[in-house]
Amino acid sequence: MPTAIEDVMLSLRRTIKDRDERTRAALDALEEMGLGNRADVAVGSLSGGQRRLLALAGVLAVTPSILVADEPTTLLDLRWRAHVGALLRSLPVQLIEVTHDLDSAARAERTIVIDDGAVAFDGNPVEAVAFYRDLMFGRTTRSPAS
Repeated sequence: MPTAIEDVMLSLRRTIKDRDERTRAALDALEEMGLGNRADVAVGSLSGGQRRLLALAGVLAVTPSILVADEPTTLLDLRWRAHVGALLRSLPVQLIEVTHDLDSAARAERTIVIDDGAVAFDGNPVEAVAFYRDLMFGRTTRSPAS
């Protein structure tokens, strides 16, 4: 198992060629996620929440302008879900989150509901969550905009 710092350094191998500089950048990325004290810990020894933060550290270390997060809080306990969710919402990048976490979907700027491979609703997050609930319980079958 690689360590946390080795994991982030792998993300940086294309953009930072010098190993010492790459190590410093990886450590900075871990510090930003609150994992600086876990840099030398094997990835397999980290908790689920810490692994999510490590994955974010590796992605954010290369300074993307858009971040696609697919089910970023799945299988996390309530404390870690809140922590990872707040962190994602605070990032200075455009975030596209794919989720079944309705609380998270309701906090978005815009929410799109996909059903049977097609857009069923696109708009206000609170309305989208209500639409999704109705759709899942068979109370509606099409978008109010259709």
